[in-house]
Amino acid sequence: MRNLSVFLVTIIASLTLYACVTKNNTSVKQQAVSTDKIVKETITFNNEWKEQANKLNVIYWVPKDVDTVAGYTKRISKILLNFQEYTAIYMAKQGFGRKSFGLDLKHDKEINIITIYANKGKNAYPYRGGGSLINKELTAYFSKNPSKKHSQHSLVILPSVSGDPLNPGGVPFYGLGTFCYALDYPEMKLENLGKFGKLGDLATKWIGGLYHELGHGLNAPHNSEKKSEKTSKGTALMGAGNYSFGKSPTFITGATAATFANSQAFSNKVRSDWYAPTKNKLIQLKGKVENGKIKIAGNFKSDVPVTDIVVYHDPYPAGGNKDYDAPAWNTKPIGIDSLYIENDLSDFFKLKGKYQLRIRFYHENGTQNTYSFEYEFKNGIPNIEIINIKKVISPTNWKIIEVSSQENDGLASAILDGYQSSFWHTAYRNKQPKHPHYFVLDRNETTIIKGFAFGNRANLNGVLKDFSIFGSNTNSNWQKIGDYSLERKQTYQFIELPANTSYRYFKIQTKNSHGDFNYTHLAVLATY
Repeated sequence: MRNLSVFLVTIIASLTLYACVTKNNTSVKQQAVSTDKIVKETITFNNEWKEQANKLNVIYWVPKDVDTVAGYTKRISKILLNFQEYTAIYMAKQGFGRKSFGLDLKHDKEINIITIYANKGKNAYPYRGGGSLINKELTAYFSKNPSKKHSQHSLVILPSVSGDPLNPGGVPFYGLGTFCYALDYPEMKLENLGKFGKLGDLATKWIGGLYHELGHGLNAPHNSEKKSEKTSKGTALMGAGNYSFGKSPTFITGATAATFANSQAFSNKVRSDWYAPTKNKLIQLKGKVENGKIKIAGNFKSDVPVTDIVVYHDPYPAGGNKDYDAPAWNTKPIGIDSLYIENDLSDFFKLKGKYQLRIRFYHENGTQNTYSFEYEFKNGIPNIEIINIKKVISPTNWKIIEVSSQENDGLASAILDGYQSSFWHTAYRNKQPKHPHYFVLDRNETTIIKGFAFGNRANLNGVLKDFSIFGSNTNSNWQKIGDYSLERKQTYQFIELPANTSYRYFKIQTKNSHGDFNYTHLAVLATY
């Protein structure tokens, strides 16, 4: 059963980890839910997505000291064809039509699974760290076999190495960027979903888990059902769905459907810019609470059209969270540059504590841009107005005329374009000069300004903390305006200046950064 092919590790990829905690489940009374368990006994070449231009790569990864699990091609084919149909049903329910991810069909009822016999043993591919190594080896494999790669999305399945057929495990089981990992064991059969006892529990845990992790591999983050959906629809697949699938109603939320709709594996379009960087910026954003609803409106600018917008309200306890409990709403943009959405407070599970609001823009090339804001409930009412962005002055004629330190891909001039995807970054590759760092801004005018607006990129490690602002009309004889501080957050922050401030030149000089790094960075600078 073993092939002699050996694949070398040659390419290193840096990807995002979606770690999903898998826990033991006790048997509960199963409820028959047609869309939870769609046993596809008759799959033909009438499959709606067989000719789709982009398809999920399905890989069966076999360490050199492990054997395949008998009958894996038929079992896994049935499981994935089931999920393909399940996904199409919920995509239609959520208003996106019968869309689903493509699968490379080998023949009737069977997927063309790429079986790779690895050149390392099972100890090289443990739960922790094993996925990253497989990513490198699989990337090298696709480089040598480009015809095997049908999209940037890959599901990798490994035989269990626990030694116990009723307690499988020991291999990667999570999402890692556009790669995701799951396991195989002898009783991993679609027919076991919904059964009472151990086999049913295992099927929910590992087949439901596979569907959940595949959701990550298709770009979907965690999100929960809304409170009103809990009774009517059940559990969100990308919430706790890997513990409920096949046992109780489990569904795909509108937010997850919007994500899937912009995934390459769901598209029939051939394009060279899938997931290429885009430029997206918020021009204005306003939030308010009215009639029991959070209402958010804004304007944005993007160089690649925005197709969908998703808003997450994520309870934000100290120490971070896994996002499983974040209800989410999705909407379409208004025209090409406007956003409006209402989030009913009755759909929140709790109206207290801190939350992180994330507004995610999906572009037609699949790229996402996300803006994060922190707010807090007081007496059951969120202080959502904290997200409001002041109307800033466009820096049309501004220039950065002097900078103490910058990287070639982090020029100080980038802070004037208004995009969080481009930024100033002080030197850190070859050497890291210590604070203070500074740059000089020439506004080419001396009109009075009220203050500065600062915006950070999504990566907050080393963002600017304490700094001083100086002013001059001659680019010399600097007058100190004041000392200021910024918080470690992505949200726009506004620094009020003394009345009648009207210098042409401003110098911003750093004192330190969050985390006490020698370097620092800044994405956006504007005035208001």
